[in-house]
Amino acid sequence: MRIQIQRILCFALLFNVLLGVGMLGQPPAAAADLVVEPTTLLDKDFSSAIEGQSASQLGFDYSTLPSGATSSAVVEVDPVAKQKALHLTVNGAGTSQFLINKTFSETKTGTVTAEITFMQPGTSKAKDQIIYLTNAAGTKSLVIAGLDSSKGVVYWPDTAPVDLKTPYQLNKWHTIKVELNTLTKRFNMWFDGTLISARKNTNDAIDVKKISIGTPAGNGELYVRSIKVLHTPPNYMPAKPKIAYWVGRDKSIAMWIEPDAWASKYSIKIKEKAEDPWYTTATYTSIPTSIPPYASPSASKIWDPVTNTAVALTNGKTYIVGVAVITRDETAKIDYEGEIAEFTATPYAVTPIETPDTNVIGTVTAYNNYNANRWSINSGLHVDDEPFADRTSALKITVLPEKYSRMDWIKTHADTMKYTGSSTGMQIATFPVRDKASIYVAMDQRETPPTWLSSDSGWTDTGDTIQLADPALSYTFKIYQKDMASGSTVTMGLNNVTDYNAGKNAGYFVMAERVPTGLKMDSFVPWTNKSKYTLKGSLDETSVTLAVYNNQTLVYDSRLAQNQFSVDVELTPGANNIELIARRAGSNYSDKISGIVHFDPVAPVLHMTVPPTSVKDFLYNVQGTVDEESKVTIKNNGVSVVDSVYTSSNIPFSYPVQLSEGMNQMEISAIDAAGNESMKSFSIDYTFWAGKPNFYNLNETELTTLVSSTDMIAQKQITNTTPNAKQITLFVVLFDANKKMVDFSTLIEEFAPGETKTLSTGFLLPAEVSGYSLKAFIWDSLDGMMPLSEESIIEGG
Repeated sequence: MRIQIQRILCFALLFNVLLGVGMLGQPPAAAADLVVEPTTLLDKDFSSAIEGQSASQLGFDYSTLPSGATSSAVVEVDPVAKQKALHLTVNGAGTSQFLINKTFSETKTGTVTAEITFMQPGTSKAKDQIIYLTNAAGTKSLVIAGLDSSKGVVYWPDTAPVDLKTPYQLNKWHTIKVELNTLTKRFNMWFDGTLISARKNTNDAIDVKKISIGTPAGNGELYVRSIKVLHTPPNYMPAKPKIAYWVGRDKSIAMWIEPDAWASKYSIKIKEKAEDPWYTTATYTSIPTSIPPYASPSASKIWDPVTNTAVALTNGKTYIVGVAVITRDETAKIDYEGEIAEFTATPYAVTPIETPDTNVIGTVTAYNNYNANRWSINSGLHVDDEPFADRTSALKITVLPEKYSRMDWIKTHADTMKYTGSSTGMQIATFPVRDKASIYVAMDQRETPPTWLSSDSGWTDTGDTIQLADPALSYTFKIYQKDMASGSTVTMGLNNVTDYNAGKNAGYFVMAERVPTGLKMDSFVPWTNKSKYTLKGSLDETSVTLAVYNNQTLVYDSRLAQNQFSVDVELTPGANNIELIARRAGSNYSDKISGIVHFDPVAPVLHMTVPPTSVKDFLYNVQGTVDEESKVTIKNNGVSVVDSVYTSSNIPFSYPVQLSEGMNQMEISAIDAAGNESMKSFSIDYTFWAGKPNFYNLNETELTTLVSSTDMIAQKQITNTTPNAKQITLFVVLFDANKKMVDFSTLIEEFAPGETKTLSTGFLLPAEVSGYSLKAFIWDSLDGMMPLSEESIIEGG
């Protein structure tokens, strides 16, 4: 009784806005207050149940089976995912199913949603009526959803299953969801999250009291992971429908609406301005069979207050379109119209399809625009892509030459290939190319190229093919090419419809690839000390505009008459970010080359350690620092001895240099990356020096005092570090206490350049050496008497 009073009150509220233009008006704003959230009637997740629990222990009762039949419903680990699930089995039941049932505490009206996750195990598919939603009287199931061994996922409105063209797999977990409304007596059905049936009629019952889950009849089994049932009370003010998408057609606007089980029909309204009253242009009652099963009404008329008649829509004019759900109480025979969903849309004789700015394909003008909303312009083609939308059997690319994977391409609707033309034009579509481009048409090789794709029209057969396949057949598409100038128009001609309808061709699709200008340039020099820098390069064609920017400032902009170019750029000190942009006339596309040139006119600062004016060591370490990274070169007497060795900024460097005998004129230069050079020079006089000899006995023990009656020698290892042969003499002289020479010994040797020898000479000391002294020294010779060492002296005690 309470429900009937509520219906009368709601109807009274609506009646004040009835008629006007002969339709139910928009419900009041307070209608939203009547919308309530669903409540949960049943929520069982058997994966969290205790293994070994029975369905009866979990609150279910069982159906009665024929005598001799056996059944069970127990939580077990499933054989696939190895997770717990409710395992239903039956054996010897003949034509009967084994059902587990859950009866709700109250009879439910309004919207009931049941969702079950299940798996049919085994090696053979079996018919299984899985979900029953039954009325309070127990006489009817409003809908039964399940599986058929040959048809796949099905539902039973009566006795024969309805094929939903949806396959399922054995030993795989699937989910079926059913949403029904007791007012409209309609239901929706999903499989694995995809809507596969919408607004279909239920059996004639007005309430729901029980849900049942069933096994296949006779001998069979079913695993159930979870069951969930929700309930929403009747809503006499339906919420706004969801508009999936719309498309402008010739003098009409088509739309696709996501279905609701409480939608008996849809009221389609239209007006020009927000302040205008709505005109109901259509009432949509059809039940779609396509996938997805969206409601797809059209608006084609609008009320003209001047002529007081409904007139056709004007192409190119934008309208406000409204859609409202009408819930019809099939028992009381009363309609309840809900809130209006609004959108703006424009009808077109030919539909413009905007393309991304990055796509070389410009705005596509679709002459076959009935399903233009399903067209798409894409960048990048891949295996498994579908060139045609909504084809009954999806046609997918299976083998694709790599060069075509980079291309832009147009995906049309499956019915596009059946278009025969109209008064607006005898072509499927046209589009401009935003730059010079190569256009490719991939067409079923069984089809003779039509006139518009012939060599006389400028098309060539590339010899390439793309392989495609649908579940039944494989196809080979040949690829034809034509180059198009920037801004020119490409025409997508008609397909051979007769052959297409006869299954002799699968149609064609279009790809496009921009042709680069071929901009090339000599490599950038990263550093320079010149303020003018010349850019030299080339392009593949003439009449291309070349723009040059330095640090984002335009410094050159000219259309080139030749395909070679040379451009001078004035640099500023520091980093110069240079960018070259080549663009064809009328195109926003370009090719770019960029690089950085550093202009540095300042020489590096070179600091050197000042050397002594003369040295006796033939190796001298040249030491210094440079204030920036530079190449260091050292010359000695005009000859490079350290050549272009890099040193880091302010990091000390040290390079050993072998000196020449006599005066050495040293030159040190530091050259930075830009070519700036700093130099330092100095002179070093090098005297060859053999070094002091040492004293030893014959056992090679070094001695520091004279030892009487002992053989004593002076010894020195000498290397001739000069480029000239040398005579070197070792002298050993014994003096008595009165400084009178008592004995001496000499050894003269010739040394080649770079040769090393050990000079050794001496004599037997006398028995008395007290007050004696022994000297050893090295000269060049007796004649030259040029000292080559300091004297070594030891004395007696």
